[in-house]
Amino acid sequence: MSAAAWAALGVALVVLGLRLLAWLRPGRGGLTSPQWMLLLGALGMAAGLAVDVHAGGLETLASLCTGPKDLAGMVALHLSQLPLAHLGMLGGGLVVVPLMPKLKRGCRRQLCAHVGQNLVCSGWMVVGMAAGSLAFLEMAGWAGAVREPAAVLAGMAAGMVWGMVASVTLVQVLLRLSLGARPHSP
Repeated sequence: MSAAAWAALGVALVVLGLRLLAWLRPGRGGLTSPQWMLLLGALGMAAGLAVDVHAGGLETLASLCTGPKDLAGMVALHLSQLPLAHLGMLGGGLVVVPLMPKLKRGCRRQLCAHVGQNLVCSGWMVVGMAAGSLAFLEMAGWAGAVREPAAVLAGMAAGMVWGMVASVTLVQVLLRLSLGARPHSP
């Protein structure tokens, strides 16, 4: 597959993930907290990635292409080879905490951004980025394609969105379970 084909597959999976995220957390006008977190986290990640790649050149991305084939190893490699990309994603996501009350009126309680929830979500996004990289690299192997940076980047982008989807899904399930466990008042 060409770099453009990997990018197209990545974009398709990102769009599908964003649509699912909008279904899980429908907005009442404007972007929701997870959507802001994803947007600002992606901008922070892109800025950090640019610095990481500039500092390490293409060898940084190439190390991900030939890296481990297990999730824990890929997460460790991501964190060691692209530290500023991950710090940028975390920072961008945490900027949402003080911004949400200004961006959305009435944003004060549990469904809006909280530091702990954003940190957990960032963790899911890091795992998603590594899992996406592994999945795309595995697909590249099946397609007989060279394990190239375009596949890693497309997998990272798709995986970050799907990590957010996993986090929001988990929060929704936990909220429903906790609300369902309360006794109903007469």
